[in-house]
Amino acid sequence: MRIGDVQKVETTGVRLPRLPAEDRPAVTLPQAVEVEQPKQEAKPAPPIEVPKIESVTKQIDSFLRSMGRTINFRVDQSSGRMVVSVLDANTGELIRQVPGEEAIRLAANIEASMSVLVDERA
Repeated sequence: MRIGDVQKVETTGVRLPRLPAEDRPAVTLPQAVEVEQPKQEAKPAPPIEVPKIESVTKQIDSFLRSMGRTINFRVDQSSGRMVVSVLDANTGELIRQVPGEEAIRLAANIEASMSVLVDERA
């Protein structure tokens, strides 16, 4: 192809001429190659130091108090998971909880169902 063979089209820009099939280069697609990925074992996160946790929670609590809110951290007895609650500082009304009560109940139900399945198979 020569530069003189290129045609300018006003609406779409530059248009290249179509080559006949016999003039087109053959295109071969590479075969699928499987590459073995190195196995990486997940390393547990290092435990967070208690003084650092206390420092961060004090900063969060200070910030939320300035907005009329308080924060409460507790461990759910049934699941052993951390539950964080944001409360109105004046009324004590629950504003937000993570995970929510529904999620805690759902997790407990799933865990109970799983233990039933394991007991039945054993």
